[in-house]
Amino acid sequence: MPSLPVTESELRTVLLAQSIEQAGAVSPPELDEALRQAVAAARQRGVARVEVGDVVQARAQALVERAGTRDAAIAALARPSARLRWLARALPIGALLLGLAADRIANAHRVDLLSPPLLLVLAWNLAMYALLAWRAWRKPAAVPELPQALRRWARPARRGLAARVAADFYSRWFAATAAPFAQRLARVLHLCAAAWGAGIALSLLLRGLVVRYQFGWESTFLDAAQVHAIAAVLFWPLTALFGLAPFTLEEIAATQNFAGQGAAGSRWVWMYAGLLLLVVVLPRLALAAWARWREARLARGLRLDLRDFDALRAALPGDVVLGVLGASPAQAEALRAVVAAHADQGTQDQLRFTDAQGEPVDAVIALSGAPVPAAWQGAPLAALPWAAWGESWVLEPVLFERATALLPQRSAALERLRQAWEARNEERFEQSLQALARHLRAAVLDPAGYARHLHTLDAALCTLHGQPPAAPEVPAALPAPRGDGTAALAVGTSAGAAAGAAAGAKAGALIDVGLGGLTLGAGTALGALLGGTTAWAVRTLQKKSAAGDVQRHAVEAACTHYLVIAHQARVPPEDAPRLAARWRAEVTGTVAAHWDALEAALRPGAPPEALAPLLRTVLLGVLRRSFA
Repeated sequence: MPSLPVTESELRTVLLAQSIEQAGAVSPPELDEALRQAVAAARQRGVARVEVGDVVQARAQALVERAGTRDAAIAALARPSARLRWLARALPIGALLLGLAADRIANAHRVDLLSPPLLLVLAWNLAMYALLAWRAWRKPAAVPELPQALRRWARPARRGLAARVAADFYSRWFAATAAPFAQRLARVLHLCAAAWGAGIALSLLLRGLVVRYQFGWESTFLDAAQVHAIAAVLFWPLTALFGLAPFTLEEIAATQNFAGQGAAGSRWVWMYAGLLLLVVVLPRLALAAWARWREARLARGLRLDLRDFDALRAALPGDVVLGVLGASPAQAEALRAVVAAHADQGTQDQLRFTDAQGEPVDAVIALSGAPVPAAWQGAPLAALPWAAWGESWVLEPVLFERATALLPQRSAALERLRQAWEARNEERFEQSLQALARHLRAAVLDPAGYARHLHTLDAALCTLHGQPPAAPEVPAALPAPRGDGTAALAVGTSAGAAAGAAAGAKAGALIDVGLGGLTLGAGTALGALLGGTTAWAVRTLQKKSAAGDVQRHAVEAACTHYLVIAHQARVPPEDAPRLAARWRAEVTGTVAAHWDALEAALRPGAPPEALAPLLRTVLLGVLRRSFA
C-alpha cells in the first residue's frame, strides 16, 4: 500500500506526531507503548497482518495526546491555526470596508465616465480572468510553496521544544497541503476582490443619497464620438445582457465638461454599480465558489505516503507465514510442539507455519523434495530438512537465518522473533538447570529418596517443556531389586541398564522413571535410553555402591532425563535411535571430563550456585556435538 487516503484532520495528526518524534518530545518507551496499543487495536478489528496503514493513525493520535498533556502549545498544534482562520474571515470584510470608505472614484462630487480608477479596477479584473484562463489551458504546474512570511506568521512566537515541534510541523504541513491551501488562498483572494468591488458600488450608491453628483466627462484628446465608442464598449455587458438602453451620442456630448446634474445622474450611477457587479462581483464570487469546490475535492483526495514510514515499518510486529512442504505426520506433530513452546514469546511479532496449500504464504520451507503447489510457486523457497533446525532448540537460529535470506524486507521482524525465541529457550534452559541442580543436591543429601527426587525432576522438566506431568504417586520404600548384576559407570553397559532398556523398548515410549510410569513421546529408542538409566540408578542405590559412583550416575541420569524430555516432542521416531546412541556416549564422556568440578560442587557445604553453570557446560557441549 504506497499511500493511504486521509482526512485533513487525520493528516494533521500524523504530521504532528512525526514532528513530535523528530523533536524528541516523547521518550522511546512511550513510542513503543503507542505502537503496541495501535497494533492491539488493529488486531481487535480483525486485521490478520498489521501494516503501516493499519496503525499509523492510532499511533499518531496516542503520541499527540501524550505530548499535548505535557505542553499546551503542542496540543494547540493539533487544531487548525486560529490566526489563519481569522485572517481568512477578516480579509474580505476589510476589503468591503475599504471599498465603502473610498470617498470617490475620481472626485467626491463627480461621476466620471472616464474615471481612471474605475477603468483600472475593471482592467485589473479582466487581466486576472485572462491569466486564470491561460493557466487553466496550459498543463498544470507545480504548486508553489507558501511564502515564508505567511509561514512565520502562522507559527507561534515561542522558543524551546514546542517551537522546534511547531517549526518542523508547519514545514511538513504546508508541504503536504500546498494544493488545497492554494485553493483556499485563491478563494479568500476572490472574495476580497468581490468585496472590494461591492464596497465601491455601495459607496457610490450610498453617497448619492447625500451628495448631488455632477456627471459627465472631459478630455483634451478625445471628442464626443470617441468617448461614445468607449462608453458603448464599456457598458456593452449591461446593454447586451439586460437590454438596457445605451448612452446616445447626444447624451455623451451633452455631459462634456461635467455638464450633467441632478436626478439624471442616477442612471450613470446605476450603470457604474451594475458594471462593477457584472464584471467584478459576480465573476469573483463564482471563482471563489469554484476554488471552494476544488479545495474540498483536493482535501478529500489527500493521501499519506506510506513510503515515508520506513522506521515505523521496521518497528511493526511481523506477521510472517511460512508454508511447510513435505512434512511427515511425525514432523508435523513435532512442529506443532515447537510452535506451542513459543506461543508466549513476549513480542507482538507472529511466526506461523501452515501446510494448507491454498493459503497465501510469505515463503516456503521444504522439509523434503515434495512438489511445490501452484499457490506457493510465487513465494521464495528454501530446502531445510527438519533435522537441520527442528530437532533441538539449539538449531532454531538456522530457521531464522534462512527465513531472513528469503524475506529481507521482513528482516527486522524476523530478528525480533529470533531474539524472542532465543530468550524463551534460554529462560527455559536456565529453569531446567536449576531443577537439575536442586534434584542432584537432594539426591546427595537423601540417597534413599532418589526415586522420589527423580520423579519430582521429571515432573518439573515436563512442566517446563509443555509435557504431561508424571501422575503416579511415589511409595515411601524402594522396590525390590529386579535382578542381580554388576554396576557399571557408563550408561547402558550394565545388566541392569540392559534390562531397563529392554523394558523401555518393550513399552515403546512408556518409561519406568523411578517408581512411577511417565509417558514420553520420543519413541522406543529414547524410551529405552531413559528406562536403562533409571533401572541402573535404582539397582545401584539398592546395592549401596560407592558414593562417587552413585553421584556420577545421578548426574548422568539427570542430564539424560533433561535431554529426553526436552526433545521427546521434537524428535521423530525414525531419528530417535541415532540420538539415543549418541547421547549414551556423549553424556558419559562429558560428565567424566567434568567430574572433578561436578564432584566438588556436589559436596556438602559447596556454594549452591556452583552446580548450575557446570551442568550448563555439560549439556550445551552434548547438545552442540549431538546436533552439529
